[in-house]
Amino acid sequence: MGDFAENERLVALINASKKGDNDAMTKLINIYASSVHNLVFSIIRDDAIVEDLAQETFVRMFLSIRHYEFRAPFRSWLFRIAVNLCRDHLRKKKVRKIITRFQVDDESGEEQIFMDAEQDPSAAINRSEQVQLITDALAKLPESSRLVFVLREMKDLSYEEIAETLNWKIGTVKSRLFRARRELAEILGPRLEELR
Repeated sequence: MGDFAENERLVALINASKKGDNDAMTKLINIYASSVHNLVFSIIRDDAIVEDLAQETFVRMFLSIRHYEFRAPFRSWLFRIAVNLCRDHLRKKKVRKIITRFQVDDESGEEQIFMDAEQDPSAAINRSEQVQLITDALAKLPESSRLVFVLREMKDLSYEEIAETLNWKIGTVKSRLFRARRELAEILGPRLEELR
């Protein structure tokens, strides 16, 4: 939500939701549905589970929004709920392989669909091989490294927002992000040239 009017609108929707306004709650869900779904998908790549966890995130939001006090950005607060649900799921199922998409346009930072009608098929194959290379490398990182990398590099959260989302200090965010990038570079090693 970029400009001040949109921020005022968001605050109004949050305040109305805190008072039990179901229409305001539905509007909030509509604003964040795609972001939450994409975040969960980037941590757990199983559509059936992703949908369940995304819905559970909004159920938790509904149940606890009256306790939200604007100390952190709303997006960070909501993402923390989603991340915690994903962690709980991974802990219960003992699933440690987090696979994440790396479909991000280099200039805009927006997530992209690789194949489009005008794209050269050989370029698409090469690009999808690069994505697979990065996906495989990310799957080898420790959970905390994957989470901080996804939130910073794919979801474009600030250090402050990541700190709020993961309940870490900013220094911890920076050091773990540095470590994640270094670990990723070590795993990719000589194949880094293929990604340029």
